[in-house]
Amino acid sequence: ITIILLLHHEINPDTLNIDRWSAIHYFIQNLFDGIYPYAAQTHLGGYGSPFPIWQFFHIPFFLMGNISYAMIFSFLLFVIALMYYEENKEKKLFIILLLTLSPSFWYEAAARSDLFYNFILVFITILIIANNKVSLQKNTLLLGAICGLFMSTRISVIIPFFIFLFPEFIKISVRKKLTFIGTIFLAFALSFLPLILWDFHMLFLFEFNPFVLQSRQGNLFDVAFIIGISVFFSLRWQDNFFRLNEYIAFALFAFIAFTYLIKLISSNFADNIFSSAYDITYFNMGMPFLIYSLATAFLRNNEYSKDSKKAFLDKD
Repeated sequence: ITIILLLHHEINPDTLNIDRWSAIHYFIQNLFDGIYPYAAQTHLGGYGSPFPIWQFFHIPFFLMGNISYAMIFSFLLFVIALMYYEENKEKKLFIILLLTLSPSFWYEAAARSDLFYNFILVFITILIIANNKVSLQKNTLLLGAICGLFMSTRISVIIPFFIFLFPEFIKISVRKKLTFIGTIFLAFALSFLPLILWDFHMLFLFEFNPFVLQSRQGNLFDVAFIIGISVFFSLRWQDNFFRLNEYIAFALFAFIAFTYLIKLISSNFADNIFSSAYDITYFNMGMPFLIYSLATAFLRNNEYSKDSKKAFLDKD
């Protein structure tokens, strides 16, 4: 935490060539100034793509003077959730160690990016739901609301929740299926309602509205691909939380890689390799799930090696 604060103190955010932080900062500043929030431009002249819930989530940190404090808050929540829900002490420490040794984590901290901790919060939520055995059968409205509100952060969070919930979704009744889907879209739509009433045209018809910005990186091939692999992985994790995280990480990495491959085929790769079209930081979406999977796999293999060695010595 001290290092993150030091990075924020030493690095002038206006010198950064990444504007995720200012897409949130100036949205909230416009909001408090009575100006339509999505009309705000970033310090690089772009427009913000985060959906409303993610913007509103940062208001307390904006009032504290730095929206990037949200990363520290999310990291602390991550540690607390691990301490509470993960029984293996070694595993807790190893997960935290892997996270803090990850270059992508420190890049996100230095760049004041919100992408990594958005998915840390997704991981925490799935961890809590799984450990408390919150089922779609009994908590249809609750889980629908959670998914809808998270969908109002950035659209890609659908992938982890889909892989997590789809196996149970196909088993519940049609009425509950419709209730769940309806609740998702209702929660999602309600998060936009104040902005719709404020300026419908700016929200939906503006050239750089958040829907356009969040969907411009993909196409129908990408959508078909991610639906296919999400369904495939969702039906294979079979109540194994380690496998769930492994498959979520793989699906997110594969989705980004596939998106870049399509761009490579359809455009001049050499001219665009350093453009935002090939922003490799999107791979960070899968990092919380990958780190959990790596820690689990490493400790399992370590325990297996110890047991094998003990069995061999006992045999002798």
